[in-house]
Amino acid sequence: MRWLVVAVAVAVTVVLLPKAGTAVLGTASLGPAASEQTSAPPRITTDGDRILRGGRPWWFVGYNSFVWSGDCGDPEERMSAADVDAWFASLRHDGHAAVRLFFYRGWNLDRLDAAVTSARRNDVYLTITLDDAIGGCGASHKDEGWFADAAARAAYTDHLTTMLERYRGETAIAWFEYFNEPSDFGGRLRAFYDEMGALAERTDPDRLFASGTIAPYATGGAAGYLRINESPGVDLASLHEYDENEVESNHGPGARANSAGKPLVVGEFGIDATASGRGCPRDFAARAAAVREKVQTYTTTSGYAGAFAWAWQPGNGGTSCETGNLDADPQTQAVLRTVQAARG
Repeated sequence: MRWLVVAVAVAVTVVLLPKAGTAVLGTASLGPAASEQTSAPPRITTDGDRILRGGRPWWFVGYNSFVWSGDCGDPEERMSAADVDAWFASLRHDGHAAVRLFFYRGWNLDRLDAAVTSARRNDVYLTITLDDAIGGCGASHKDEGWFADAAARAAYTDHLTTMLERYRGETAIAWFEYFNEPSDFGGRLRAFYDEMGALAERTDPDRLFASGTIAPYATGGAAGYLRINESPGVDLASLHEYDENEVESNHGPGARANSAGKPLVVGEFGIDATASGRGCPRDFAARAAAVREKVQTYTTTSGYAGAFAWAWQPGNGGTSCETGNLDADPQTQAVLRTVQAARG
């Protein structure tokens, strides 16, 4: 994950506009109008290494955001509920749009309720990351000692239970993710996922969970990565990659081979760019071409289910060489809005 800020801690309408400087293209030809999306979306389930939508093979593309709720980020980055609604309205409306949202304990539940409502209206699926193992946005940094801390575990369990009960049966939420970017923690993560998965099974048995891991190298190697994914509390394996000059990340084959036969989700991938290319390896057009290659690979190669680009982070514009300026990049937006996989 690329945190540019560490803070303590969608058819386009004519009335909800993105923040100034945000480039969003129209979507009129890409599916039903947002106002028509009133029924519950088809449930997301898994079958072996495939994700299903309403019982049919499914793939997705979309974005990450940790600033969407106003709970994290610099003032110019934090989004309002209207900003989020306009963002979702700008996404594709064919059932293949998804966004990965961070939502930690103590954050604004009213804002998450509004995001879920907007997602249902705009035919967008949400995935919700519940905590951060690397200490971003005011979350505590997780180490082996954290798992022995009764108070920390109780606080996490309370947050998880709140989310499970509040959104029980909500099909606009495709899955939850226990942690962002955990390590193996000497085997403690597997035991924790087993325990939390059992809690979830009792509370909302249809809710899926992703591991949130980076790659085998970050979990003690292939054996550690496989051990985590074998947990009955894990439904989807996770890969994060910033291998800008590769199509499939070099860590991808190992992740697929050790996913325990479960779908592999690219929870983060990022490519640096500026609008002009000045001071950066790529301009927006070159990044869009690279993004197209990556997402086509991550939606058509067996074992992969889809990918979330890093990141939708308003306020950065197109002049800084970074990954978090996709809100200002109409070329990459167009790719993610129109790219098609050869399956599903």
